[in-house]
Amino acid sequence: MIQTFTHNDLIRYAYNETTEEENQQIEEALTQEPDMLNYYLNVLDLQCALSADKMEPSKRTVQNILSYSANHQLSQIRRN
Repeated sequence: MIQTFTHNDLIRYAYNETTEEENQQIEEALTQEPDMLNYYLNVLDLQCALSADKMEPSKRTVQNILSYSANHQLSQIRRN
């Protein structure tokens, strides 16, 4: 008998958060349920897209933070 899996189960599987027993059951289900396989492949696509889309602050933002930090440290030292 093949167990029914939720979307959450497939996401957990994609992120290696399932047990060995669950892995075997999910893998068997993926070979027999095309809709489930489609959803899992979409999860993998999204996982790759999220990993590739790393955002970084602009150089100006980093400089503003560093300047603020430097000025804040100086004002604290002057008070002591």
